Amino acid sequence: MGQVGNLEYVVGPEHAADRFENTGVTVLATPVLCHWFESAAVLAIAPQLEPGEASVGTRLTIEHLKATPVGMRVRVESRVVAVEGHRVTFDAQAVDEVELVARGSHERFVVDLARFLTGVEAKTSNVR
Repeated sequence: MGQVGNLEYVVGPEHAADRFENTGVTVLATPVLCHWFESAAVLAIAPQLEPGEASVGTRLTIEHLKATPVGMRVRVESRVVAVEGHRVTFDAQAVDEVELVARGSHERFVVDLARFLTGVEAKTSNVR
């Protein structure tokens, strides 16, 4: 417990809300923050995974508090706050050059990757 994943990005036009059907809103998009929170969480626990294991996201709660303009740097952190069996819970936050812009919680499950992918493959074979 306590592992931290950190990432840093400069908000580019490809990260803006207008790329997500929100015409004219050229600030950091919430879906991008979700992606960054998950990526930081993956990095936080990657060193502890055994060979053949991976983690999959199962829950994400986010409060997008402040707008961040294109061109500004954002630091993202996901910190492990609980481990219960295969479930790992994280607190996450994003800070731009001025202030806290988002916070949330995230949950991931550690899975046997081969078994997980076998289940996904079985699901696709059931589609008519």
